[in-house]
Amino acid sequence: MENLRLAVIGLGAIGRKYVGMLNEGIKGNTLTAVVARSDINYNWALENGGKEGKFKIFRSTEELFENEGLFDTCVIATPHRNHLETALTAFSHNKHVLCEKPTAAALSEAIKMEEAAKEAGLKLGVIFQWRAVPVMKKMKELLEQGTVGKIKRIKLENTSYFRTLKYHRSGGWRSSWKGEGGGALVNQAQHYIDLWLWLFGVPESIFADVEFGKHSEIAVDDEVSIFMKYENGATGIFVLSTGEVPKTDELCVIGTKGKITLRGNSLWVETYPDSDEYIKTAQCNARDGITVTEEKIDCKAPKTPQRDIFEAFAESVMTGKEPTPNGKDGINAIMLANAAYISSIHQKALTLPIDPGLWDEELKILEEKEN
Repeated sequence: MENLRLAVIGLGAIGRKYVGMLNEGIKGNTLTAVVARSDINYNWALENGGKEGKFKIFRSTEELFENEGLFDTCVIATPHRNHLETALTAFSHNKHVLCEKPTAAALSEAIKMEEAAKEAGLKLGVIFQWRAVPVMKKMKELLEQGTVGKIKRIKLENTSYFRTLKYHRSGGWRSSWKGEGGGALVNQAQHYIDLWLWLFGVPESIFADVEFGKHSEIAVDDEVSIFMKYENGATGIFVLSTGEVPKTDELCVIGTKGKITLRGNSLWVETYPDSDEYIKTAQCNARDGITVTEEKIDCKAPKTPQRDIFEAFAESVMTGKEPTPNGKDGINAIMLANAAYISSIHQKALTLPIDPGLWDEELKILEEKEN
């Protein structure tokens, strides 16, 4: 197999982006089929490669799988409440799956998807493309080098994803418990939750304050604050809002030997002698004897980091290696989101991991209230 043959299922904004990328060419990948259910999407597909014979167009997932000899992998870009069913169908037809985030709206579904992939001996990848952004990769490199020493505290604040009421009502599935299984936590926040888990790992416990319809007339969440604690004593605060006009995107990591602040495509790195040792031995009352060295690291602006995810996934299929990000990463990201909902609703801290049945029960109640 020279190239992985892909079928893109779903031609909304995300699916169209992937078709465009694949038409331009991504190493190790060839687009051979798309599923376009609506006339609008069918006509778009015709004008963007279908007429030229770059790929075949099918009007349903069922019709696609009747022609399963055309492709090796399904790229799932449908609303995420449909992800599990589509993935299970793909695995039953011996197809690998590269799934748009989140893999599912509920932890139980994400677990089923991962288990199905393992049982079938197939690959499951998740499109968490922010891992491929140069400044994020540099942040991870610095942390792995021990630049900040032992991590003491983490702070993330993101208000980049400003969303209007028009956006929330742009599709019947959007911003609802029945259609989306949640709001910001299972949509916009998933990228940053994944980055957090990729950089720092799964916390021991969380306590969350989730705001439902704070900025728009919606039943689901549009703002969240999560307090996290780690087994080694590190703490973290994760804040995301989709209703604030000022745009903030900042991640700050403070450790015993340094502090790294990420803003945009730059890192501000401050390093100093071990603070734990200094606190114990210093012959003064404050930080008078500490010398801080400062450095700014500018990284290239990302273009389409999804390309890196597609390339890496194709390589994992070709070599047999585990894809990154993978189904387990999808599980952890949605678990933290589900746990945050439960913590906020019941105003209590939760130890991770959680029983997947807890969120299934809560989601059912929320869906019934939405009627």
